[in-house]
Amino acid sequence: MSDKLNLIGKTWKFDDKVSKNFDQHVNQSIPHYADLQKYLVQLSEWFLKENSIVYDLGCSTGETISQILKLKITSKFTIIGIDNSKKMLNLAKKKISEMDNKNIKIKFINSNLEKKIKLKKSNLIYSILLFPFIPFDKKNKLLRNIFLNLNDGGALICVEKIRSKDSLFEDILNQLYFDFKLSKKLSEKEIMQKAKSLRSSMYLCDEKTTFKNLKFAGFKKTEIFFKCFNFIGYIAIK
Repeated sequence: MSDKLNLIGKTWKFDDKVSKNFDQHVNQSIPHYADLQKYLVQLSEWFLKENSIVYDLGCSTGETISQILKLKITSKFTIIGIDNSKKMLNLAKKKISEMDNKNIKIKFINSNLEKKIKLKKSNLIYSILLFPFIPFDKKNKLLRNIFLNLNDGGALICVEKIRSKDSLFEDILNQLYFDFKLSKKLSEKEIMQKAKSLRSSMYLCDEKTTFKNLKFAGFKKTEIFFKCFNFIGYIAIK
């Protein structure tokens, strides 16, 4: 990996160096990341209605927004990207500015998603790997806020990293994930540094708890559309 991340003795944070290499890094770190983007965008098409609002929570460099723009949808709607990193948002703004988006209005907001955020009524809210970084005591509050601000028939689409409830399966899946990252030309040292840096930054639920939290927030219809190792993609409809 060019411009390798130096994480020795550090806690993971989205600083300048992480932001600069983020798109490359997630493709090396997340199984089938390009496919996940494609699946999420394809699912999104079902909920992109005329004059509706779409939220990208934890939008990072705006990659998912850029993929939606490539659909060349004729409907007019607004996408609002929210992220707590100004560096990420600057990269997102640059990426989107270079694309044709005549029918779609794009806004970006710098905000801490761990705190209560004011959302407008929307048809679609999505996030990729946001919830693993939200502390346990704040996950349900954010999910409830999302549910209350979705229109009836609107959807939440998420990709999350989870943990296995069974310690044996957790060990197996973690080893498979380790091997995956080695196959992506990350060194053992890089992998271990990243794992250590994330120890105090990630708050992982198991699959059962994840869907229990969705139900608690108010969602009655949920389905998994992707699963690989300790990553899942799911959709929840209000």
